[in-house]
Amino acid sequence: MRGDLNCDFALFGPIRVGENLLGDVRVVVERKRVRRVNIRIGPDGVVALSLPKWGCSLAYAEDFLRSKWGWVAKTRAEMALRPPPEGEVTDAEVLELKGLVAELHGAWCVRLGEEGVGWSTRRMKSIWGSCHIRRRRVVYSLELARKARELVEYVVVHELTHLRVADHGPGFQRLMDERLPGWRDLRRRLNRGR
Repeated sequence: MRGDLNCDFALFGPIRVGENLLGDVRVVVERKRVRRVNIRIGPDGVVALSLPKWGCSLAYAEDFLRSKWGWVAKTRAEMALRPPPEGEVTDAEVLELKGLVAELHGAWCVRLGEEGVGWSTRRMKSIWGSCHIRRRRVVYSLELARKARELVEYVVVHELTHLRVADHGPGFQRLMDERLPGWRDLRRRLNRGR
């Protein structure tokens, strides 16, 4: 998350609405219903530059960003040194989770004969996963990053089972018993920490 204090904007061309890359710094420029140009820095170090929808040229916005670049670089450097907020999943944990989910999701799709099932991860505080049956897509919670492999596997099987049975009724439970005996104990373990 380094930000060069002496960033020479001329090297990168004029900024434009959308995503810009200034050295190693991602800058997202958006026109919004705001009164003045403002800058925010996200937890991932991405710089968000908001411009009023009317009456503000990109040249003015670039000059504004250039005048604040020292603050941007300093703030990004400070953010890089901060530990993640309590309970927040780290980038390394997310990377490890994605590798594990890719492995388990792929293996179980093959085992269950489910082809073309996509997946992604996202921050979800109240559920471990969700299955979008029509789109054949599963979303896994990033909160699984700190859970044991067998618990992540339970969530994978649970969500893939929803492709056959949408609810959690007797049919779903019978299918889970066939696919992953002992799943009830895994579910208890997974939810104990919540």
